[in-house]
Amino acid sequence: MPDPRGVRGRRYQLPALLTAAAASVLAGARSLTAITEWISDAPAWACRALAFPLDPLTGTVSVPHPHTLRRLLVQLDGDALDQAIGAFLAARTTPPAPDCGQSPSTARPCAAHAPPPPHTSPCSPQWTTPVTS
Repeated sequence: MPDPRGVRGRRYQLPALLTAAAASVLAGARSLTAITEWISDAPAWACRALAFPLDPLTGTVSVPHPHTLRRLLVQLDGDALDQAIGAFLAARTTPPAPDCGQSPSTARPCAAHAPPPPHTSPCSPQWTTPVTS
């Protein structure tokens, strides 16, 4: 995702700002004003988790001014952001389990069709009975 801001004066990293905006939307914010208010009111532990820097003089978490967030969100290319989020989500999806044959990742037989281990009940491990020979 390209950063539309100028090189000089960047106090907050773009991923931190985008993550904070996404977290505020997940928390229910539906407008630029609501997004900036949520970030301004977020607790310090959440701001540290979002990678906002500490103020070197006070040791408190520094959050961006609402105008900083508003300018950034207005400048962002919506299509590029949509593609970046879509690519991220697509990379995180797990492929469906193979329905037969061998698992492609381990070259072992598929667990879905594997026979139960010997001497166990298919219903519950509590009710297994030892086999006497």
